[in-house]
Amino acid sequence: MRIILDGRRVPKKCCGVYFKNKACFKREGLKRRVVLHEIFHHLVETKGLELPIRGEEKEANNYARAFLKRL
Repeated sequence: MRIILDGRRVPKKCCGVYFKNKACFKREGLKRRVVLHEIFHHLVETKGLELPIRGEEKEANNYARAFLKRL
């Protein structure tokens, strides 16, 4: 996965986005929680899992929260 700091590639209401092995972030979106969220999307894609969009977003948020709780 490549991490790119380029706000132009990120939709207006988002801080980060993952698409085809690239994670793009806005400067204000380069935080641990957002990066972990996008890493979850990367894991889902590389493992070939099929999840509904809402379900994947919810699981990505839960993953980021759970990971940060353990720190």
